[in-house]
Amino acid sequence: MASSSRAPRRDPEEAAPLLGNTDDELTASSAPRAAPARRSSGVFGGRVDPWGVVAGVAVVATIVVGSFLFYDRGVPPHSPAAITAEAFTEGLAACERNAKAIADNPSAFLTGGPPLPVKGTQFRRNPRYIPLANAPVAKGGANGKPIHIKNATVWDGIGNRLSSTDLVLAYGVISKIGKDLSTSDVLGAVQAAHSSTLSAAVASGDADAQRAIRTFSAEDIEVIDVEGRVVSPGIVDQHSHVTTDSFPSLRGNADTNEIRPAANPQLRVVDSMNVMDPAFDLIVSGGVTTSLILPGSALLMGGEAFGAKMLRTGTNEAEDLSLNLGMAKSGADGKIWRWMKMACGENPKRVAAMLGDFPTSRMGNGWAFRARFEKARELARKQDDWCEAATSAQKRFRTNAHLALESRYPDDLINESLAALLRGDIRLNVHCYEPHDQEMMIRNKHEFGFQIATFHHATEAHLVGPMLARENISVAIFADHSLYKKEAYSHSVRAGQILHDAGVKFSYKSDHPVLNAQNLLYEAQKGAHYGVDPELAFMAVTSVPAERLGLGWRIGRIAEGFDADVVVWDRPPLELGAHPLRVIIDGYTAVSRPFIPQPSLSSEDSEDAESSSTLTTPPVLPTLEEPLVAATAYTVTNISAIYAGPNAVRKGSIVVNNGIITCLGQCTPAGTEFNLNGGSVIPGLVVVNTPIGLFDIDAETTTADGIVDTAGALANQSHAADGVRVGGKQKHLEYAVRSGVLTAISPPVHRGFAGGFSTAFRTGAELYSEAIIKRDAAFHVTIGESAREPSAEAVTAQIARLRRLLTNATQASPLSSVVDGTHPLVVNVNEPNDISKVLGLVKEGGEQLSRVRLVIAGGAGAWKVADQLAGLSPRMTVLLQPARCVPSSWETRECRPAFSRPTATELLTARGVPVAVSVREADQVRSLRFEAGWLAAEAVTTGVSVDKAIGAVTWTAADALLGQEAAAAAGVGRVQAGTRAAFVGLNAGSPRSVLSLAATVQLVADGSSVTTQPRQD
Repeated sequence: MASSSRAPRRDPEEAAPLLGNTDDELTASSAPRAAPARRSSGVFGGRVDPWGVVAGVAVVATIVVGSFLFYDRGVPPHSPAAITAEAFTEGLAACERNAKAIADNPSAFLTGGPPLPVKGTQFRRNPRYIPLANAPVAKGGANGKPIHIKNATVWDGIGNRLSSTDLVLAYGVISKIGKDLSTSDVLGAVQAAHSSTLSAAVASGDADAQRAIRTFSAEDIEVIDVEGRVVSPGIVDQHSHVTTDSFPSLRGNADTNEIRPAANPQLRVVDSMNVMDPAFDLIVSGGVTTSLILPGSALLMGGEAFGAKMLRTGTNEAEDLSLNLGMAKSGADGKIWRWMKMACGENPKRVAAMLGDFPTSRMGNGWAFRARFEKARELARKQDDWCEAATSAQKRFRTNAHLALESRYPDDLINESLAALLRGDIRLNVHCYEPHDQEMMIRNKHEFGFQIATFHHATEAHLVGPMLARENISVAIFADHSLYKKEAYSHSVRAGQILHDAGVKFSYKSDHPVLNAQNLLYEAQKGAHYGVDPELAFMAVTSVPAERLGLGWRIGRIAEGFDADVVVWDRPPLELGAHPLRVIIDGYTAVSRPFIPQPSLSSEDSEDAESSSTLTTPPVLPTLEEPLVAATAYTVTNISAIYAGPNAVRKGSIVVNNGIITCLGQCTPAGTEFNLNGGSVIPGLVVVNTPIGLFDIDAETTTADGIVDTAGALANQSHAADGVRVGGKQKHLEYAVRSGVLTAISPPVHRGFAGGFSTAFRTGAELYSEAIIKRDAAFHVTIGESAREPSAEAVTAQIARLRRLLTNATQASPLSSVVDGTHPLVVNVNEPNDISKVLGLVKEGGEQLSRVRLVIAGGAGAWKVADQLAGLSPRMTVLLQPARCVPSSWETRECRPAFSRPTATELLTARGVPVAVSVREADQVRSLRFEAGWLAAEAVTTGVSVDKAIGAVTWTAADALLGQEAAAAAGVGRVQAGTRAAFVGLNAGSPRSVLSLAATVQLVADGSSVTTQPRQD
């Protein structure tokens, strides 16, 4: 039979899966030669031809080999929907990132970056240095030149303190730490940092970057002799809304929250950041060098956060603040973290209820979380399936693999960030107060396989420490801010210590602008005062938040190879009033102040070099397990200083009989004796213009008296005495008594122009019948933004109404007693122009208003009109509330915030204007003594003595609202014979320590009752 020149055609459908198309793959040249004709015989129709067998085997072998070669290098079946090679490559890169993220977890979650450099052999580079070197740093100081800090007391952020230590900062890193470093040592450290930075630039191939890396000589190095002052890592704030809730607070600046739908993980806070926020520089002035800028907590899932270095650059671009700026994608600079914010509990369910949306309960919250996580998991699974198919195609078809896939790598912006969380690329921060909410989030964590870095606020976390330790979840908390809603009710000032003892890491955070982040260090100071180990308290604003950001290998510590984020303090950082003299970020000087002598808490005190912590005295003896109630007589002995009243400091003893002070000074003891061991006594503190006693939980109306309006106040129907409640374990009152605040002068909670009459009462009273000191203390009005109401929308109308009420006061008007001088007029006003208008109004009244006693409360702008205020003295007092002003609103934007020189108090007292201070929020009542301490600690020019500072929260405050005679007769704000006992014993052995955080309350005397060493919750 005739032979064929080509192999028989194969079944196309059979060939396609193997060869990838329907064309013949074997050519004529590769086909076997035709076999000769043969006769048919036997079973096979003829004898077997051996040459035919050989030929058949050759054909089969050719087919098999050809098929194998094609399988290795072939082309998949053609499809019009096949993706491009570029799309395939992009998808594979995403697959590689996913695989790396999974491989890195959980080790990367714990460490966040590469191992620490080996001392003396290598230096880590600061990835931000090169981009910054190419940008105009706005406040660059030494323009990024090396800095040699000499004679420092180093607090390293992990509990060590190194005396007489030098640091070298170069190319954005701490390049050397040692003692008595020579010029050669310093130059060697600079050159090592230069080499490391240059090597990274060369490896990147970026010629511009290489040119930006300057070479420095010995003459270029800035030398700073800090003369033994403390040098620490920069403060790290793990929870801030700076640049999204910008100062001053305006509707146009409110960009922290979306309010629907309930979950928006795809949002990015960077898209709302206003780097020109005036609060930015204020915060840096407090030593904060890193902030985690979070979305708000109105939603279950608020979106992605932004890790920022607080170094303002001349570009004014948010990206230049990024902690990840300049980081190598290879991972050479550590993992490039992302961060996310979620919220559980009251906030999201309240917002949803307000909008009529789902969810409105914790059950709904839980389901909404799970439903949203499930969508992300579905996306992650699709991505994994695609990656598996792509990897298989690449092995099979190599360069033609893209033709085997008909869809690109699956991704969508709505679910991308949550999928990244599930893979371990995002560190999750959850606003979550209570244990049952935390447990719900932990269930989700296990069900969907993600990590939680930190629970924020977490007021009850100390109750479930073992659970959090087991899950490796830290907490970010306030030191003492509480009671503003039910979730914040069971707070403990010792939470940090309790959590640490349970194996849980904790940090203090600002939640700026809730608390001004400029004063974040104050949270650590208060934590230490309330019993948290001081080293832990300081770590809670340095190394711990750094670690929970995933950057504990880079920031939050003083160590070689760490970023050059360094603060030089004017006094030990845990002392009240400590503020930075130099703030250095990435090696650039962001804040520089003169190295003036360390301030003392008293202008008369000469012990400037001595820490206030060494000036405390032994505890009171005896210590009572329960308060001494209804004591017939008792005596407090061995008192080194009794601050009895204005310019009246005595020493000796105090004897009390039947609740009345019968002897002061050199006395014969009577009754139970309490030895104060050289401590000091101050009058019971007086909190004014804060509605203590009128509510217990701010957000829960059932715990409150309610809100009064202008109509009721002007109809003489608003008297705080009718709304005050005492006893009953009200926490605000417990806070007050245990901190020595024994008198409150509380106004009604009001909305609008007029609030009505405040009342003076004893915070420690158990019965209402024993509480009231003066039923009507003062009449309260408000001028400005918070006074707007339909009947007086404009400030113009508010001023006109006040003028009319004062000049036309009838006997029936509640202001008639203001005009005749019986009651002072408290005007809540901050804007300096508005303050001036009020003063002018009273002055214009002439003889008719000559008896009006005026209290300007709030008083943010009072310093600007100090001369005008002085013109009404002595019937004028300024009540600074808060004592440390924050320029957070339009009306307070001209205030003098913390660290201003001179302070508002100095400017006012220098002109003879009496100054009192108070807290704005009721839960801060236990910090009232500390606010007085801030007055004295910050005053370094004209000076505010300890005596005046104590008066600001005792006799000056009492006299302003009660009148000097009435206050003295009632023993309010004074310690004097013949009046009711109301005083506080402190373990303070010198004027400097009386108002310090080191001193603690040892004894509270309230009439016939004595409590020793009261313990704050």
